Amino acid sequence: MSSKSSLQSSLLATALVLGGTALASSAAAATPGRTEFEILMNGKPVGKHIVTVSRNADMTNVRIAIDMAGKIGPIGFTYRHRCEEAWRGNQLTSLNCSDQENRSNKAVAANLRGANLVVDGTGFKGNAPATILPSSWWRFSTINQSRLLDSRDGKLSRVNVNRVGEEVLQIGGTPVRANHYRVRGAVNTDLWYDSTGRWVRTAFKIAGQSFDYRKVTSVANSPRE
Repeated sequence: MSSKSSLQSSLLATALVLGGTALASSAAAATPGRTEFEILMNGKPVGKHIVTVSRNADMTNVRIAIDMAGKIGPIGFTYRHRCEEAWRGNQLTSLNCSDQENRSNKAVAANLRGANLVVDGTGFKGNAPATILPSSWWRFSTINQSRLLDSRDGKLSRVNVNRVGEEVLQIGGTPVRANHYRVRGAVNTDLWYDSTGRWVRTAFKIAGQSFDYRKVTSVANSPRE
């Protein structure tokens, strides 16, 4: 694969994972649920992104799966991401992710130890602040962060997020009011959350291609913090 095609594929993988009115973070546990997005490239389906949140006693468990395959011009790509997060209230206690982009493999594990998350990733090994959040975007409070733990390889990524405004999205034939946010940092990504903080859309451009997340599950059954 050429260096240009490798860069395009890498940027695409970054966008998929990094995506994502401020709502105050609280100590309450997240609301369980499942959200599924169909990933469109230039209007054509190329994959899925699924987030499932469940509760077990005082712990919140999160499973994330992204699968995608397609072409950017003549260049084919495949992408597979799996991640598990464990939370106690709004505190991330552990994370374990694997990332496969064509033939390139990345991974990260993180565990809470006192005031730090101990990170062991292909992109970073060391301590991160216990308050840092992963780049999975299902939690609304992620948009209030200036640094994120990259769920692909453990790097600490700097981001800037600005609110664009309120829009009405059509989800399953139903109009949904959503707040639109623009993320700038490792990639340029736009994210939408409804008034309760549920993630309802993502859009970005990579290598001249337009990608859009179309929600295929109901908003009411989606997880939120």
